[in-house]
This record gives sequence, C-alpha cells and structure tokens, in this order.
Amino acid sequence: MKKTLSVILCLALMMSALAIVPAMAEETAAPVAYIMYADGAWANQFWYDGNEYPVKAATAEINGAGEYTVGLEFNEEAQGLAFAALGIKNGETLLPGYTIELKAIRVNGEEIAFEKGYTSSDDGVETRMNIYNEWVSEVPKDARSFDGKTDDVKPVIVDKELFAAVKTIEIDFVLHQFGVDTAYIMYADGAWANQFWYDGNEYPVTAKTAQINGFGDYTVGLEFNEEAQGLAFAAVGIVNGEKTYPGAYIRINAMRVNGEEIAFEKGYTSSDNGVETRMNVYNEWVSEVPADARSFDGKVDDVKPVIVDKELFAAVKSFEIDFSLLPVTDVAYLMYADGAWANQFWYDGNEYPGKVTTAEIAGPGTYTVGIELDEEAQGLAFAAVGIVNGEKTFNGYFIDVTEIKVNGEPITIGKGYTSSDNGIETRENIYNEWVSELPADARRADGSLEGAAPVIVDKEAFAAFKSIEVTFNFIYGKPIAKDEEAPLTQEEADALKQNGFNAYIGVQGKDTYVFRNSWDEASYGLANPEFFNRLTGWDADNNAVDYGGAFVDAEIKGDGEYTVSFTTGDMGMGATADYNMLFVSTNIPSKLVNDGFLTIDNVKVKFGSGATQEYTEVDTSGENVAIKIIDTYNQAAAPAITWTIPGANETVAITFTVSGW
Repeated sequence: MKKTLSVILCLALMMSALAIVPAMAEETAAPVAYIMYADGAWANQFWYDGNEYPVKAATAEINGAGEYTVGLEFNEEAQGLAFAALGIKNGETLLPGYTIELKAIRVNGEEIAFEKGYTSSDDGVETRMNIYNEWVSEVPKDARSFDGKTDDVKPVIVDKELFAAVKTIEIDFVLHQFGVDTAYIMYADGAWANQFWYDGNEYPVTAKTAQINGFGDYTVGLEFNEEAQGLAFAAVGIVNGEKTYPGAYIRINAMRVNGEEIAFEKGYTSSDNGVETRMNVYNEWVSEVPADARSFDGKVDDVKPVIVDKELFAAVKSFEIDFSLLPVTDVAYLMYADGAWANQFWYDGNEYPGKVTTAEIAGPGTYTVGIELDEEAQGLAFAAVGIVNGEKTFNGYFIDVTEIKVNGEPITIGKGYTSSDNGIETRENIYNEWVSELPADARRADGSLEGAAPVIVDKEAFAAFKSIEVTFNFIYGKPIAKDEEAPLTQEEADALKQNGFNAYIGVQGKDTYVFRNSWDEASYGLANPEFFNRLTGWDADNNAVDYGGAFVDAEIKGDGEYTVSFTTGDMGMGATADYNMLFVSTNIPSKLVNDGFLTIDNVKVKFGSGATQEYTEVDTSGENVAIKIIDTYNQAAAPAITWTIPGANETVAITFTVSGW
C-alpha cells in the first residue's frame, strides 16, 4: 500500500510540475536548456518551473545552433533514477525543427555510455530528449533526429544502475538547426552495368558524396572504373532530406560529363518515399510531374523529369553535379485598394502605381511590408498582409500585425487573426468589411480568438495617404494536420462495388527488364494497349521489343476465387535470370478493404508446373489494392517462396479470394 501511494504521489508531483509549462509557454523569453530529473524516490528533482528544489542547476541560454552544457549538483546524494531528460524551454516555439545531438553524459565527473535518443515535444512548446523514460514504450510520431533517422532511437538511452548514487550530472550536447545528411548521384547506364545507389553495396565506381550540414552549395560526382555506355537513369539524392531539411529545394547549377560542362533544363525537387529528397536528371519512366513537386522559384509549370540529352552520355568516365540546397522561403506583401480602387497592389505580376516593399520570409521573425505612392490616395477599400504560398511553405504559422504607419505615423490597431481564403495564401486582414464572421480556419498564436476581427483599423486614418507601412511578427505554428477521411458508409461501399472491379497481373524481369506495368501507369498501362497487351523488352539501343505473350485478367463481380496469369511467347522473358517485380494491380479502392467492407486473402502463386505456394500479403497502402508477390525495389526482404523465371510458352498464375460482397 505504501509503495502504491508513493507511486501515485510521484506521478502527481510529475504532473504538477509539467502542468506549469503551458502557462510559461506564453512568454517570449529566450529558450533555456536544462536537465529535468527525478531520482528513484522522487526526493531529488528539478523542473524549470520557478519552484525551489534541493539542487543547484546549471542551465544554458540558447542563442541558436551550437554546443552547450547543462548540469545538476545535488545538495545530498541522489539515489537511483526515475526520470531524466534534456529540456529546452520554449524550444518548439522559438526554435522550430531544431534537433538535439548528445555528445557526453557525466555522472559524478565520469563519462558514462549512452545510446541514441530522439528529439520531440510532449506539449508542442518545450523541446526535449528523453534520457531515461520507462513510461514511453514506442517512439512518438513527432520524433526527429539530427541525422534524419529515427529507426535506431530509444526513449531509454542509459543504464539506470549507473545512477545508484549521484552527486552531479552533466550533459554536453549540440543543437542543430539543420540536419547532417549525405548527398550523392544515383545512376544507371544504358545497360545497367554501371550503377550507383547509396545503399551500402559495392559498385564499379568511385563516388564523391557530399556531407550536407546546412543550406549552401555542394558538388557530387561519380568516376567509373570502366567507361559507362548510355544512360538509363540519373538523379541527385539526399538520403534523409525530407526529414533533415523538410521542404528544402535542390537547384542544379552545373553538370560536367568527362570534365566538360553540358546543357540542362529546369528540374524539380520531390521524394519517392517521403524520406529521400531527389531531383531527377534523367527519368523517362515519369511522364507527369508528381503532385509533391516543388521548385526554388515557386513554379513547377516549366519543370521536367528529363533535363539532359541522353546522347551526351554515350561514353562516360566521370560525371559531376554542382547544386545548391536552398531553404524554404516565401514572399510577404501588403495587398490593398484605396477607396476608389484607383491605387491597388496584388502580388500577381501586374504593374501597379507606387513603390512596393515586400519581405522574403525565411522563418519566424519580424518583417515589414508596405507601399509608397507618387500621388496621394483617398480612402481605403481593402487591406491585408499576405504571404504568397504560406499555407504550404509555412503551414500553421501565424501572422500578428504589431504596427501600422500611415504617412510615417503609427495608428491605432485592433486584434486580428490569421487565415486563408484559398488554402494557399496566408493572410491577416487589416480592413475587410465584406467578412462579417470569423472563418472556420481563423487562428491566433495565443489561442484566443475573442475580440479578433477582420477590421482592425479605423478607415478614417486612411482619408489621405501616400505611404502605408505594416510591421508584423511571423510566429511558428504546429503544422495543421489534414482531417482524416471519414470511414465509408454501407451505402457508399455498395455504390463502389456496384459495377465490379478488375485485376491485372504485372511483371518485370531483372536483367532485360521485360515487363507488363500496372494498369494505371501513364505510359505503358491500360491506356496504351500496344504495350499493355504484350510483354515488352528493350534492345541495345533502348528501343521497345515485342516479346509477345498472353494475359488472363479477372473481372471481380462478387465473392469468390479469382486467378490472373501471364503466359510467355516463344521468346520467353529473354535472358532475364530473375524478377524485379511480380504483382497484381487492381482498381479496387483500398478504402473498401481498410474500412472492412471487402476482404482479399488466400493468395497463392504457381510458377509453371511447380507446386502452388501460399503468399498472403495484400498491399492497401496506395489508392487501390495491390498484391505484391516480388518487389525488389521496396521489399525489405525476399518473400518466403521459391520462384522460377518462365521459359518459352510457360505460365505464371496468381490466385486470390474476395469476400464481403
């Protein structure tokens, strides 16, 4: 009973200490690093909450990225360890996205061993790294790391036995604004004989990678042991870029083949897997610019996945790329119209009277925008601070107008709010009498919309003006999560199933790349029957070759067992020795399976005259259901089946069961 009561009291003390954090988070004091701590009996504690504790704390005021040391010296020896973490007060608010890298932990002056931890936040305000937290059994979703990898982190990174008797504890750490990452060239020549992928394997090439430790200019390159012939694929990749530099842009500055500069067009930055950042140099398998494409100049209507002439790669001994990694930026401006709509400004590329002051937004800070006219304007019809692509570039951030000057003189301002009219541009209205109610997406950094309005100035102050100057704070805000899609109703599910579905077998060989793509692939799918209705390979000059073959696809009209198959022609699958892919692509919405309205299971595969083998993996992560028997591009390990490549006029079949109709 005493032990139970002790635990309850300990947790109560912990909660009471943490409960003070939100109130303090409203302050804008500089972030402070410290050690949060509780010994085994919760007798010796420290929380940076203004209370007195039996310990002398060495905190560190954080003034940006760099090396820091924090510590605790107990009045009496602390016994055991219940909880410990490195905390940065107001870190999530004032230092959004920064990461902690531990360098050393000393107990009683002696360094101790520790494992890799992660940076996160419990409340969206304070940044922390757990050192000992046995209440956390899984790494949280918001975990981040200085090197972009969180698959090797833990919430308990020390042996608590090392804390049996503690008089002092010190922690040295590095605070990173930008992650540490690696850039390289991913490459395959025309015959896929000379390749390089940053995957730990050996390739016949010497790779020049670049350590990315901030925004700036870098060079990556490849030097082949033997001359590479032709080009099948090339891209610049940053291994964990979507994690270490989320939203950043790659801009290629120069390319050299065999030491000679070559011409190139404009590419785009994107990611295939949400982890690695890349810019395609030559990728003819991408026929459309992907939805996540982004560009340093904000425009993707002029970008391409093939930005070089492959003829320049006929014989390659060396290939180098100079590129810049650029931060996310945006443009703030004053949108306005005078009383007669004679003097206006909108950031739309048109010419307007007056000298405009815009501001490049590179993150949280204080900015000023405005207009200076040659002739006096009369009255005010509309005014707002706008950030051109703010809902995308700085999702969830807040605008807080702090000062407005008309003709150089400050005027009285009221309380505004941040919102967006179109889900793209972020704005704070200054004068907008057409809005009578706060919009549903209205937000403020302090969380209180009481008294906020779309009109925060007296329009009489604008009776006659030649200049307007608006100063505002741009404040970090946690990205706004998209609403989860509502589950299907029975009626919606029945409507989706009404016309039935189709399933198609797909395949790709490893060496000759003889293939049949998924039905929805833009270039070689169902929309292009010349390729979809046959097996296709490539000759030495990369021309398509008809390998013949026949396919049995399936119409799915109700519960039952279905089989799809392909039979090779006289050419078989050429000299291919293995598969890259063997799969079934369907137009069955994954949501039908994920929401429990259909079940697809009992998957079996049969190679030629071999035995039928069970294989039950069904993939519902994409828009439509797929059955992936073999996928060397994405499977972490080979499936637990054996397979053979079909020879001439042999069949491979996949059978599965559908239920729930």
